[in-house]
Amino acid sequence: MAGSPSEMEKEANVPDPVVDAGLQADTTESPITPEEKITDDSISNDDEIDRVDEDTEAANKRAELSRMKSYATATSVATATSVTPTKQKPWYKQPNPLRWGRIPPIPKDRPVCPEYKANFFSALFFQWMAPLMQTGYKRSLEFNDIYTVNPNRAVDPLTDVMRASFKRRVANGDKYPLLWAVHETFLKEFWIGGLCNLMASIVMVMSPFTLRYLIQFASDAWIASSRGLPPPHIGAGLGLVFGITAMQVMQSLCTNQFIYRGMLVGGMARASLISLIYEKSMVISGRAKAGGEELSDVPTGPGKEAKDKNNKEGVPNGHPGVSGDGVGWGNGRVINIMSVDTYRIDQASGMFHIMWTAPIALIITLVMLLINLTYSALAGFALLAIGMPVLTRAIKSLFTRRKVINRITDQRVSLTQEILQSVRFVKFFGWESSFLKRLEEFRAREISAIQVLLAIRNAIMAISLSLPIFASMLSFITYSLTHHDLAPAEVFSSLALFNALRMPLNLLPMVIGQVTDAWSSMARIQEFLLAEEREDEATLKPDSPNAVEMHNAFFTWERTPTQESEGTVGSGPPKVKSAKAPKRKSKGPQGRASSPSDSAGEDASTLVEEREPFKLQNMEFEIGRNELVAVIGSVGSGKTSLLAALAGDMRRTEGEVILGASRAFCPQHAWIQNTTVKENILFGKEMDKDWYDEVIKACALRPDLEMLPNHDLTEIGERGITISGGQKQRLNIARAIYFDADIILMDDPLSAVDAHVGRHIFDNGILGLLKDKCRILATHQLWVLSRCDRVIWMEEGKIQAIDTFDNLMRDSEGFQRLMETTAVEEKREDGEVAKDPGADELPKKKKGKALMQTEERGVSSVPWSVYTSYIRASGTMLNAPLVLILLILSQGANIVTSLWLSYWTSDKFNLPMGTYIGVYAGLGAAQAILMFAFMVSLSIMGTSASKTMLRQAITRVLRAPMSFFDTTPLGRITNRFSRDVDIMDNTLTDAMRMYFFSIGSIIAVFALIISFFYYFAIALVPLFLLFLFATGYYRSSAREVKRFESVLRSNVFAKFSEGLSGVACIRAYGLKDRFIVDLRKAIDEMDSAYFLTYSNQRWLSVRLDLIGNCLVFTTGILVVTSRFSVNPSIGGLVLSYILAIVQMIQFTVRQLAEVENGMNAVERLHHYGTQLEEEAPLKTVEVRKSWPEKGEIIFDDVQMRYREGLPLVLEGLSMHVQGGERIGIVGRTGAGKSSIMSTLFRLVEISAGHITIDGIDISTIGLHDLRSRLAIIPQDPTLFRGTVRNNLDPFGEHTDLELWSALKQADLVPADQPSSPNGTTTEVAARDPNRIHLDMAVEEDGLNFSLGQRQLMALARALVRGSQIIVCDEATSSVDMETDDKIQATIANGFRGKTLLCIAHRLRTIIGYDRICVMDRGRIAEMAAPLQLWKIEGGIFRGMCDRSGIRMEDIRGAKEEMGMRDAEYSGNGDGSQDEEGESSEKRDE
Repeated sequence: MAGSPSEMEKEANVPDPVVDAGLQADTTESPITPEEKITDDSISNDDEIDRVDEDTEAANKRAELSRMKSYATATSVATATSVTPTKQKPWYKQPNPLRWGRIPPIPKDRPVCPEYKANFFSALFFQWMAPLMQTGYKRSLEFNDIYTVNPNRAVDPLTDVMRASFKRRVANGDKYPLLWAVHETFLKEFWIGGLCNLMASIVMVMSPFTLRYLIQFASDAWIASSRGLPPPHIGAGLGLVFGITAMQVMQSLCTNQFIYRGMLVGGMARASLISLIYEKSMVISGRAKAGGEELSDVPTGPGKEAKDKNNKEGVPNGHPGVSGDGVGWGNGRVINIMSVDTYRIDQASGMFHIMWTAPIALIITLVMLLINLTYSALAGFALLAIGMPVLTRAIKSLFTRRKVINRITDQRVSLTQEILQSVRFVKFFGWESSFLKRLEEFRAREISAIQVLLAIRNAIMAISLSLPIFASMLSFITYSLTHHDLAPAEVFSSLALFNALRMPLNLLPMVIGQVTDAWSSMARIQEFLLAEEREDEATLKPDSPNAVEMHNAFFTWERTPTQESEGTVGSGPPKVKSAKAPKRKSKGPQGRASSPSDSAGEDASTLVEEREPFKLQNMEFEIGRNELVAVIGSVGSGKTSLLAALAGDMRRTEGEVILGASRAFCPQHAWIQNTTVKENILFGKEMDKDWYDEVIKACALRPDLEMLPNHDLTEIGERGITISGGQKQRLNIARAIYFDADIILMDDPLSAVDAHVGRHIFDNGILGLLKDKCRILATHQLWVLSRCDRVIWMEEGKIQAIDTFDNLMRDSEGFQRLMETTAVEEKREDGEVAKDPGADELPKKKKGKALMQTEERGVSSVPWSVYTSYIRASGTMLNAPLVLILLILSQGANIVTSLWLSYWTSDKFNLPMGTYIGVYAGLGAAQAILMFAFMVSLSIMGTSASKTMLRQAITRVLRAPMSFFDTTPLGRITNRFSRDVDIMDNTLTDAMRMYFFSIGSIIAVFALIISFFYYFAIALVPLFLLFLFATGYYRSSAREVKRFESVLRSNVFAKFSEGLSGVACIRAYGLKDRFIVDLRKAIDEMDSAYFLTYSNQRWLSVRLDLIGNCLVFTTGILVVTSRFSVNPSIGGLVLSYILAIVQMIQFTVRQLAEVENGMNAVERLHHYGTQLEEEAPLKTVEVRKSWPEKGEIIFDDVQMRYREGLPLVLEGLSMHVQGGERIGIVGRTGAGKSSIMSTLFRLVEISAGHITIDGIDISTIGLHDLRSRLAIIPQDPTLFRGTVRNNLDPFGEHTDLELWSALKQADLVPADQPSSPNGTTTEVAARDPNRIHLDMAVEEDGLNFSLGQRQLMALARALVRGSQIIVCDEATSSVDMETDDKIQATIANGFRGKTLLCIAHRLRTIIGYDRICVMDRGRIAEMAAPLQLWKIEGGIFRGMCDRSGIRMEDIRGAKEEMGMRDAEYSGNGDGSQDEEGESSEKRDE
């Protein structure tokens, strides 16, 4: 009787607790970074919404919809299911009376969940679901069909109860406050489930025992008829049949209620915990966030308890001087708690009661077995008693393995994400193959680890499935050897009992695993909820004369989280770190420790030397209520920190801060919400039309709004991806102005906008609308200083001076120097050539169509072609038949084993006892081995297919043209490479195994029954049809509900991570409560669908159990009526089987859904692996090694558009660049400057014309050949995780000496720094840990370097390449003057004699170049030497110069300076320079 896993074992579905015990049939989440969860299969355009007429009702509806928007794409839940007309159904559903009658209309408002008012029977049979199921069967469900959440289960009241209870318990000093708070909140619901489970367990044991009497009845009748005695009355037999059926029905109802209640408690607990975690993340202190020590110099929140808690909870207290585990609560970790840990608690509470009911069931079973088999039962039980602990140990070993695998998976996913985030960059440099190689290494390790894990797990499964067989074997053998006859009644009743044991035995280890998981999650959440809270650092005095006062105030950032090194691929050997002295680490040489928002949390990279965090010292100033104060200073002097201190984001260690009014905060990195532009500006305030219009005008947003498809109702994508950097920054400023607070903190908001726009905002916004407010402005733009009331000049965290601009200019030497380095003339404006950094020149015409492509999604079931390609990917098509043959063999062995037992009990062949026993044992063993073979072959096939398909998909995606990445949200791509791959690796093969197994068992049993009782076939047919119908009925609505649930869930994740990343903003504006309410609404929406998925499943379970119970009844009746003609041994066998099979039936349905879901993931990966368009090939013709020698570039009548159907961006561009010439390219935003670069690198193929470099037409050569011979300094410097070395030279083609020389030239290391010949840089590091060296670790996105350094790093990269043509998309807009000068000097010296194309944002940087090309609307407007252009009165260039205050002398001066630099250089060891350039060039080939 192997292989008939009973109801709940299947219910639990995945027997590796760590992969995740997916209780909801269709979804399993795995610990994946939440961004990946964001996109979902159900995404459709905004258009449906936009068609709503603008009457009031529709407007309300739209507001409702926009709140429901999902994250990664401009889509809304309401349109998530594209309505497909009801299609032609297959034959058996066509003449279907249930489809008759009218199709229910879509309700205006969402109805409340009927469960709220349902009566007892309706609740018992889940009949209250019927209206929804019926609607779903007749048409596709719409969002308004989904019931709103049952008010008793809404998140608001429950969270309040839980919070109150938790606070009370913490105050009382309880040991596990969170656990008991959760228990108290869900007490009633939880224990009702427990009682149901207890009853079900008892009945589950009693019905096989009652079977004994039924078989005894048949035996008596058989014996009586063979001996001619009077048979027993048929009434007794019928009574027993009715009794057994009644018990089965009761068990079914109890089990369903238990699972439903358990899952509901889990879902509700999860909802409340997410809400609590979010509330806490809004108030957690920076120190707790960074995992720093709890110092005594600051009033602490309720954090003291957390310290001694940690050790009790078994959190290792490894790093001295670090509270808790020294990891801190970075955003990544909080999101992890919210997504993974709450999910584990949700999972565990579903089946929790089995922990105590299973042992009770075991004891009762043992008693029954002893009655049946006397002491022989103990033999079998002993085997179980020995086997279970061993299996549990084995399962524990799976945990540790799974942890290791999770770590590899995380590394693979984060590497994938990094590559995709900077895919444009990877393409520019032609680095795809290097990254693919790194991914392959991770993937190979991951897959082999997974295969080992699955093999062990399959062995455990095979053994645990055959344990009851071996146990029953032992018992029967002992029983017969102790001179008992094997009577059918005892034997088959016992066989049924041993089979009944299988369920608690299989579930127990899994549930224990889940509960221990949940326990550690609970401890972790509790630790987070107890972490120290932030007191607002400032005192509010609304009546004080000044807006801001600081008296002798000291502030500090927190240390960044300690990081364990996981020798990532390519990061060299893990760094050794001593636990004795926790060093400090910070943001690069300037020593600004990364502020909490930067800390990458759990995923931060290898531990590097840590350093003291950045501090502000002795801040002493007062700012009046309507003053405008500028904060200036060089990079890393503490400007941002000062504003952060005022916004309440930095910890005050002494002194006092007094704020006289409310504040608004405009951070350096604009935080943009994923809602409409209007919502972003209103930020929770009421709409005041006139003020709103003024703000928009002052921020120069009017023209931008005109361009957007729906004006200010346009959705902005996640992290603001659909708008340019300058637009983000302006929204940021508009929000601060609109908020109408009295203190406005602005952190360099003008850096990201064009100069003339900056001036407009400064005049109309900062000096205009805000003239009566207190404004504090950190800035690099020195032209604003003279218009400020006072200037605060910072250096190294201290205030150098506070005074008016004129006084400082008069009195302070240092200040004059600072001013001189930047401008000759006061009104030096960064003649920025009006281009927003970040506007990727997507021609922003008014487009009504959403920018993001709708995700293609399988509407009906998965096509067969996907199945075949899946099998093919596993190596060969022969794998499928092999697996099937193994399945048939193992099922056959299973049936034969039991048949042999029935032959033995009736002694059919008159063999000696030994023979019967030997054959029986042999068959049992064969069955276990075959089962194991089937499982292993299936999982190996699955994982190899997964490996192949992922490789194809990733390769294909990296070869996709840029237009694919422009129109596909990142979250969707990463979702495929994490979530979908995870399903293929871990859950799909499991689902398949269980499905095949259940189907195999059921068919085998039915075949067995029909071969003896052919009348059974008559009952089977109608029941089978009923079964088909019920499942079809269920799936039509279940699929839609599930789909809504996923969209709504990603909505919760989106809101959560968005709020988390904007905590500083939300706090500074004081809008915490509004965001919490918002999140709770989203949680309720998610739960409304989430809970329905449960009741949906239970509705089906109850109905299907009914069919199964009819089968039991039929079999019972057949055994009773044919009691004279059929041997009771056979009757017993059949009855014991049918009891076991009942629960399998509903199971196959659920497994089928699982398999389909899994195949969905396969389909999506397969689509990426085969259907995406590709760029031109990497290699075509051989190109000579030394090309390009001169670097001469000819553009010949080039035309280019970004995508089919978009207007031309370059219209007939022709220019001839001599080898070694320096060309500056200027022009307005969208004039086509960056497009020139895209065509040169063939990121976008040109529509007409030719580009030749040194005589070779670039469209004829392979992309890799082309891109690897050009160098680019891109606009936003991208660094990858790893070391400085792999960032400069990922293929390892250059010597350390060349790398050092590039670092020196780029001014990243002082020229006198000795580079040790073999490049070991430990001694350098030891002398001064702030120095950059080759093995220094680079964190994700290079966050441990300042922006200026990242920029210089990009420069060093181009120097290392040593190619003859350099394209520089100038990115000095975010860099201060000093760094800018460094960059310009390096470009002038390092790239002498090379062809240089520089796209300029500041005119001043290029007026010394050989020629200047002025672009306008995709054409060259003017092109000549700077002086000639300057002389053209009324020319574009001349106009730019005049606006930037550039005179003839400046141009001459710049030219001479260039000339001098060149001369100086050629006199100065010129040869070596050239040689080095050449050698590296040769090697670049």
